[in-house]
Amino acid sequence: MIQDANHILNKLPLIITKIQVQKKNNGRYSLFNDKDFLVGICIKTLTDFSIKEGVMLTPSLFNQIVTAEEYEAAKTSSLRYLGRRDHASFEIRQKLRKKGFSYATIEKLITDLLQKKYLNDPDFALKYATEKAAINKWGPKKIELALLKKKIDRITIQKTIKNIAENLSQEQICLDLALKRKKHFLREPDLQKRKQKIFNYLSGRGFSGSDILKYLPLITSEIDA
Repeated sequence: MIQDANHILNKLPLIITKIQVQKKNNGRYSLFNDKDFLVGICIKTLTDFSIKEGVMLTPSLFNQIVTAEEYEAAKTSSLRYLGRRDHASFEIRQKLRKKGFSYATIEKLITDLLQKKYLNDPDFALKYATEKAAINKWGPKKIELALLKKKIDRITIQKTIKNIAENLSQEQICLDLALKRKKHFLREPDLQKRKQKIFNYLSGRGFSGSDILKYLPLITSEIDA
């Protein structure tokens, strides 16, 4: 994003008399009219718009440069985020909005990233859900709520949850969770109250009531063993 864009616009049109590589970033160039700095641009903008000394910087050309520069800045930020970890498209949108990029720039970039497979919400959903189920021991309901907050569509969520259920034993996850709290549950001498505590705990981890009831006989026998 270009600072003081309106201030520069008020001076235009002006001839670009000098193009200089920036000292702190050799991938960017400063445009001048005589000794007056006009704008800094990346090498892609320089080549895309055939910017060279002697070119007239008109208001129209300047606005195109501003749009292109904002897109490149947003793209750089997005690729930096994606280099750290996978993101849902909604997450990238939110981060770019916080940085002040325009709606038009964000939507164009998101579309491009999706087309080029830098963003893939179904793949993100599956990786995210698998990690939360296998490592964090989240149940389907908790995973579903988390994905809904990331604006993953419901059909994708349903497919993701089904995939997780088919590839990771929900019974084993519930058993592992309960056994980690074995001492805690055994402090309750009343068997029915103990079962209720186990039920409440697993429910809070995102497992459905019907599944918990199905797994309870195995869980209680393992805890009592």
